[in-house]
Amino acid sequence: MEQKVNYDRIQVFGEVLFDIFPDQSRVIGGAPFNVARHLRGMSLDPFFVSRVGNDDAGQEVRLQMQEWGMDTGGLQVDPEKPTGRVLVKFHDNEPSYEIKEDAAFDRIEAVDSLEALQVGRTLFYHGTLAARSPRSSRTLYSLAKKSLQTVFCDINLRDPWWSPELIRDILTWCNYLKVNLEELDRVAGILGFREEGVENMGRAVQERCRLQGLVLTMGSRGAMFFPSEGRPLFAAAPEVHGFKDSVGAGDSFSAVFMLGLCRNWSWERIMHSAVQTAARLCTIQGAVPDDRGFYSRLVDY
Repeated sequence: MEQKVNYDRIQVFGEVLFDIFPDQSRVIGGAPFNVARHLRGMSLDPFFVSRVGNDDAGQEVRLQMQEWGMDTGGLQVDPEKPTGRVLVKFHDNEPSYEIKEDAAFDRIEAVDSLEALQVGRTLFYHGTLAARSPRSSRTLYSLAKKSLQTVFCDINLRDPWWSPELIRDILTWCNYLKVNLEELDRVAGILGFREEGVENMGRAVQERCRLQGLVLTMGSRGAMFFPSEGRPLFAAAPEVHGFKDSVGAGDSFSAVFMLGLCRNWSWERIMHSAVQTAARLCTIQGAVPDDRGFYSRLVDY
């Protein structure tokens, strides 16, 4: 790997919510929560910053975090708004999401304890959904613009909960950007250019935004990585046996990528491990595994 960084902490910012499936079963989720719990399953110690309601769902979030040994110091409780909910539907095995409005994670506050953590070298993860509201957006901006940190953003564009202005701002502080094919096209459009071919467009976005790396996920086609130096890398997706759903597969990819940054893995190892882990996650229902042994089987080569 081209860069060696020792991080003093990992901070994950954003929503925690419950995915409600067609059979009315519910599974804890939200991309930032998923990433934080994956990181904890991989024996890292992320500090998760979010907000839940003063309700049964919020208590379940806290209990699950405690069960997995996660630090709950960044989990705020809103006295009025409920814990977030998403109705999940499927079409041709691909999930779609109806995200309920006015949830607790829309009111994440920039309390003094969060500011105190912004000392030393931080690996900071965030998405875009929690920035849909003014209060949480202000908190994100205050945390993301701190110095001495590496920012990994998985933009996860969910209509209508994003804006071109938000994306332009993110690109000013982001070091690593993760997009899918549709999001790559949208980002390129926001930047005001179009390139022929996925590889040309990915490289153009990486160079225009001066990213340390652009991650492009392509579902069953695998993933590509565009580093600041060197040629793009391609990682083929393995065949999935016993497919259940693809909810949260991208979040497991993000977590493995961050694990690799923390451990200074080569780009090749990061990408190979990330696509393998995302494929295995598709064999369970929901976004995070209950089996801690899931993480002991991370690809090692």
